[in-house]
Amino acid sequence: MSVLTQAIQAGLSPVTGSERDGFSARIIFPTEFVGFKGHFPGRPVLPGVCLIQTALVALSCALDKPLELKRLVSAKWMVPVLPGEEIVLSLSLKDRENALLSARVVVMRGAGKVAEFSLEVVVAP
Repeated sequence: MSVLTQAIQAGLSPVTGSERDGFSARIIFPTEFVGFKGHFPGRPVLPGVCLIQTALVALSCALDKPLELKRLVSAKWMVPVLPGEEIVLSLSLKDRENALLSARVVVMRGAGKVAEFSLEVVVAP
């Protein structure tokens, strides 16, 4: 398990919801979070890849299966995530084709949208 995944798991709230209604999880990335290192010195901003990995970890927890990202289908980033800010991820499964799962992710901070993206994942071997 990567250092990034371990750090995300340590800060992620329990994932709630169901496959039918969608899942939700909360996380606060502290100043010392590994994703902030070098991005950017003096003005840390959470890299988008960390949000993608957070969604993957949350979805894996929700389904109780290790998942592997196959494809980032679409992504739109609206505002940066800074250290200490709580964000909420809403995850919904869109389609299931054989072993491939499609998920839509909306990331919110308060009433404002941070990002939205769609992923295709499979159960990891």
